[in-house]
Amino acid sequence: MKLQHILFATFLLGWSTFMFSQQITGQIIDAKTNEPIAFATVQYGENSGVVSNMEGYFTLSMERLTDETMLTVSFMGYQSQELSIKTLESQNNLIKLKEAVNQLNTVYITNKLPSVDSVMARVQRNLPKNYQFSNVKQTLFSRETMFFKANKLDVDIDKSSGFSKKQLEASNKEFNQLTNQIVNNPPTQTFTDVLSELHLKSDLNGKMDVKQATKLKDRKNSLSLETIQARVTNIALQHLDTSKTYKVKSGWFKVDDSLSLKKSKEKKQDLDDNSFNNLKSENINYLAEHLFKDKSMMDFVLDTELYDYELTNVTTIDDKLVYVVKYEPRKRSAKFTGTIYIADEDYAILKMDYSYAEGKIGEKLNLKLLLGVKYVENVNKGTVIYKKNGEQNYYPYYINHESGKYVYAHRPFKFTENDDDSKNKVSFDVVIEGNIVEKYELMSLGYSSSDDATFSAVTEPKKVDYIQLKQYDPTLWKDYNILEPLDELKKFKVEE
Repeated sequence: MKLQHILFATFLLGWSTFMFSQQITGQIIDAKTNEPIAFATVQYGENSGVVSNMEGYFTLSMERLTDETMLTVSFMGYQSQELSIKTLESQNNLIKLKEAVNQLNTVYITNKLPSVDSVMARVQRNLPKNYQFSNVKQTLFSRETMFFKANKLDVDIDKSSGFSKKQLEASNKEFNQLTNQIVNNPPTQTFTDVLSELHLKSDLNGKMDVKQATKLKDRKNSLSLETIQARVTNIALQHLDTSKTYKVKSGWFKVDDSLSLKKSKEKKQDLDDNSFNNLKSENINYLAEHLFKDKSMMDFVLDTELYDYELTNVTTIDDKLVYVVKYEPRKRSAKFTGTIYIADEDYAILKMDYSYAEGKIGEKLNLKLLLGVKYVENVNKGTVIYKKNGEQNYYPYYINHESGKYVYAHRPFKFTENDDDSKNKVSFDVVIEGNIVEKYELMSLGYSSSDDATFSAVTEPKKVDYIQLKQYDPTLWKDYNILEPLDELKKFKVEE
């Protein structure tokens, strides 16, 4: 090997070591069971820290930290632990948390707990004071994962006048290959990471400044509803003369008495939604939903008449007493079940878990017999952690939410040549059934007050300029303490 090659290889090795030394990754586990602890808080300053992911992992940027920087690791029901980064490295980057001693007997000498009705009444009474959220600036990191999993997809050409049997068999073969691929292959996901600064007024009117955004999407094997429709359309167009116009009858395609297939075929389809307003609205809506505003889905906090509550335990976090309250539907209109963790000192909600109770669903539309369409929101679950800011108010520090929707569509459609002298037509029949899954995480990396001048100075674009990736690249985020990705994101690669 030539000397310059050796020097270059040595330089690359040294550079890569330097790059990755700018971050440190650790894992938090239960000291007794060795199971990973999700959503634990790792803090190194008053407003600086991260949350462990579902696998218990977290990553810190070392740009502003040293080996002597002290970390405070805490999670509900466990003893908080303080250690330096140097100590973390000596423990092979593993942190073992021990369960907290139950404080029931030491705090409540008489063994008399407050009634759960009293606890929930105080929670409601303190909501306006505990969750004031106005004129603030938050640095947010969001991660969204979406995929469509088809359970059934049938596409057949029923009739195609003017085409040979061989042509019909060839197209039906293409449809069969498409449906087998979509149904039998694992769903292709889309991963979107965004770092932004969100400025909010008292009415949750907001402006957003996107600092960096990445998207990881396998366009070749995408299984979105839009992509499936586009691929079905491309096969269908093989049977039609693009120099002519057609009348179309379909629930999937636009009805147009003078539809030009040539223009439709040549039109470039952009299946990505890069709308800035959509991204901003999504972040604001997730915050609003978890701030106990009117008409929020958090009715298990806002309308206690709908639910049954049980005070099941008393635990601690950071040496502070916390009530553990479980809830489930009492009335038919109630939908959720879960657990609320409430601080004894000010009756603020520190954490809550929620999901649809058994047999409960969200929005639905069932026109299966009339129009061949059915839609059911069958999954709505999440975990939220609240943190106190410098003004003694609480804000959503971390949100983890998953939604799922069952969809069914049965659509016959027909192309008829737009010529009175011609009877050429093509008829198709399409049946699709599956589930759309969306996972969303939002973490606050910074929280401060804001004023009218700062708010007015923010200018917003119409589109988000995403960095398109072929696989996850941690170096893009080396300067930020973002959420450590799960293994599914680390291993995902876009096919060439």
